[in-house]
Amino acid sequence: MFKRVREMAVNPAFKEQRLTPRRRARLRGGKITDLSDKFLTECTLFDVSEGGVGLLVPETADLPKDVLIYDDLDKTIAIANVRWRNGKQVGVAFLEPPIAVSQFNAPRLQALQHKYYAVDPEED
Repeated sequence: MFKRVREMAVNPAFKEQRLTPRRRARLRGGKITDLSDKFLTECTLFDVSEGGVGLLVPETADLPKDVLIYDDLDKTIAIANVRWRNGKQVGVAFLEPPIAVSQFNAPRLQALQHKYYAVDPEED
């Protein structure tokens, strides 16, 4: 992550493409699901902005174009579009602003806020 930050700082050709400014945020945990609410992987959120967020994910994580991002700290879920990926780093743009998980009725989404969120007794 720091290598990319250094490259951006010293590379005059780098052009910021965010539509909204990012704000400093502590690294915090999160989870990613597909649009059918199936758990894909845990992640770390960084570089939060009104329009999206940077994520750290395992390099082996296969992410679809559109995902749901759960923020452990804020307990919110946002539908997002993967815009770029560089190894473990992923940049996503929110398609809708984050919403409190309590607003959702889907059991799989509600489960994201609990300790054993990835265990689904109804799955094979």
